[in-house]
Amino acid sequence: MRSVNYSEVLQLLSELAGIPYADLPTATALTYRGAISRWFRKAWEVEYWPELTRCDQRYYRAAWAAGTTYTAGSEVYFLGNTGRSVGAYYQALRAMPLTVSSITRVSATAIVTTASAHGLVTGDWVTISGASQTDYNLNTEVTVTGSTTFTYVVLNSPVTPATGTIKASPNPVDDAGNLCKAWWYPCQATYSGTPYSASTTYAVGDVVQYGATGEYYACLQSNAGYLPTDTTIWGLLTPFDKYVSYTQTGFTAIGDVRDVYTKNPRLLKTYATPDWTLTQNGVQVPNGPAVVWLEYRTRFVPLTGSDWASGTSYAVGDQVLYNSSGSIKNFYTCIQATSSVAPSNTAYWTILEIPYLFQPYLVHGAFADVLRMDGQMDKAFQQEKLAEEYLEIEAAKLFNLQPQQNRMDMSAAY
Repeated sequence: MRSVNYSEVLQLLSELAGIPYADLPTATALTYRGAISRWFRKAWEVEYWPELTRCDQRYYRAAWAAGTTYTAGSEVYFLGNTGRSVGAYYQALRAMPLTVSSITRVSATAIVTTASAHGLVTGDWVTISGASQTDYNLNTEVTVTGSTTFTYVVLNSPVTPATGTIKASPNPVDDAGNLCKAWWYPCQATYSGTPYSASTTYAVGDVVQYGATGEYYACLQSNAGYLPTDTTIWGLLTPFDKYVSYTQTGFTAIGDVRDVYTKNPRLLKTYATPDWTLTQNGVQVPNGPAVVWLEYRTRFVPLTGSDWASGTSYAVGDQVLYNSSGSIKNFYTCIQATSSVAPSNTAYWTILEIPYLFQPYLVHGAFADVLRMDGQMDKAFQQEKLAEEYLEIEAAKLFNLQPQQNRMDMSAAY
């Protein structure tokens, strides 16, 4: 994106106000920062500017990751195993991963002992992580040899026993698509099951509806007579709410949503546009496919940062104003906590860019606020009108000088 430095906008505003930039008082600079930020937001949100519009593939929940701590009720998107693509959502029925007490090796067989009953059956897939000897860290099929033991095939003869903080994460399904019933259940908007009966013997994976709560439960351990509210024996099934959160780890925060698509609309014309609504949770797509494409405006971030100072502790999300070269200043957002690394290091900081096309609008709009605070209403109106004219010119460039054909919605199954 073609951008302009914040210091350039501030300098033009200062000079327009009759103050040499080198003599700009700190208190006045802070006042100007607030005015620039207010007009920055107006410009940002008035149109779907190409510089600020994204189209990303999004999931309703975070992708499953081996070694991650999940609690009962956690929902994940499972991409698949080594030899099978899945692309579906699953609900954890109990806390995981399993803590591994030891892994020993006999020839090509790794023998795993877990700290508690694993509930697995032969053929389930498990992902081992955390072993210092990386040959043990595999996504693999297991053979169950006891309530707390199982084996799998390992290559390259790693040192035995394995060392490290080792975890075993049951995969939602195996390579044939069979569900790991003691740990996971497919996410659904609604569930069905037989009414619970204390005299019935239930197998792992059976689903019942318990009259006392009206909720549905999946059986984790074969039993008869254990109430569905016993979380060691049963897992509560919660309806799957299909929405894309406005903030997702690893993705750009969503500001305003333009549309939702079943395929990438920038590459394909065979997409559909499923129904969607906005709620406090995010973008609801009740009848959408497992993965959707969102076209949206990135979220505006107000200009609030103070001058960066070495030795100050900065947390993720903190904002600073940093002099990167000579008199060039820009705002930066912390993306990795630090107390010593300068904002020029992109591993710790990301620059908050100001689109080049906003420059005259911000200068004259902010100056209008300055005049208004000084009681010069007529002059403020003139500057505000001039600012709007500059932005209208940029909009005309976008929509008139560069005419863009609207995409044609194509009917498609998904």
